[in-house]
Amino acid sequence: MKKIAVILIVASIMMGCSSTHYLNKGMYDKAVEKSVKKLKKKPSSAKEINVLKDAYAIANQKDNDQIEYLRKTGQPDIWDEIFNFYRSLKYREDKVKVLPGNILSAINYKYINYDEEIIAAKLKAATFFYAHAMDLLKKKDKNSARQAYDDLLRVKGYYNDFKDVDNQIQIALFLGTTNVLFKIQNQTGIPFHPNFEEELLKISLTDMNSKWINFDAKQNTGLDYDYNIYLNIKLISVSPEQVNTNNWFETKEVADGWQYVYDSRGNVMKDSLGNDLKVAKTKTISCKVSETVLNKESIISGYIDFYNNVTKQLIKTEPITVQTPFVNVFTQANGDFDALKPETLQKVKNSQPIPFPNDIDMIFQANAMMKDIAKSIIYNHKYIFN
Repeated sequence: MKKIAVILIVASIMMGCSSTHYLNKGMYDKAVEKSVKKLKKKPSSAKEINVLKDAYAIANQKDNDQIEYLRKTGQPDIWDEIFNFYRSLKYREDKVKVLPGNILSAINYKYINYDEEIIAAKLKAATFFYAHAMDLLKKKDKNSARQAYDDLLRVKGYYNDFKDVDNQIQIALFLGTTNVLFKIQNQTGIPFHPNFEEELLKISLTDMNSKWINFDAKQNTGLDYDYNIYLNIKLISVSPEQVNTNNWFETKEVADGWQYVYDSRGNVMKDSLGNDLKVAKTKTISCKVSETVLNKESIISGYIDFYNNVTKQLIKTEPITVQTPFVNVFTQANGDFDALKPETLQKVKNSQPIPFPNDIDMIFQANAMMKDIAKSIIYNHKYIFN
């Protein structure tokens, strides 16, 4: 029973993929393809000849009916569809015409040269898309320019060198691109360090560019900027240098030779063998430990404004703060190092004092971090410019 069930399932699958199945489902090109493939192996199959005859005729009739309907509409945008229908007719014909002559006669095959219709439809489609793109570009708005760009790519798909299509594609790209300028504004009330703004403007935004969005940190005089991103610096501060030292002593009892044991009369005591009694002697050793913590911090804070230059509106404001702390902890010891705990000795060996960085260096460290954080904020708000 199991074998019979398996055979039935396999047979069902094979029937489901047959040319007859495709024909009954209205998948005429699939039926043609399947029949042609089988007839190449078995040219005498009457069943496949009949399927091919019906599928080929119906598929051709449907394409020709669509072409006739489109022509009757008189619309200017029909030629891309007509071009594709003629290509389908030619592709189908090319598949079938390789069969033996007796099969071609049986399916009433008649060769039709579609080349002129294909060439004519191709030219009219390219001409329509080019003209439509030119009309869109005249509107001078970004959405229209982007639609024009798509139309021009379709033109180029038909003819690589149609008129000045490459030049018009560049124009569409230019008109369709949203240009964004990143600027620094000093609101601290004091002048920036000479290189401070220059360093901030080295922010890397070009890797966020896309086909329709261009970021600049340096103004291009040949562009009209649709948006400005203002990094407003409100505060640049460096804290005083702070030094905090904690002192303590560590002690340990250690061996310090030996000494005799005396009785109450001051005589050296003897053991059972008559030897002098001795005991170990200890002493306390100590070491002074000083742990020093150096602290200093630079802060840059402000906010980022996203401003629409076209509507003259402030779209979004995001706060931004950067803190760059300097912390140096070092441990020193004075005395007998043998008195130190293992962990304390390790600190003494592995730490050393580092001088405080100067204020300018700390500000520029914060500057570098500010660029990274600002870039992250801009990236998270990139949707504004779509």
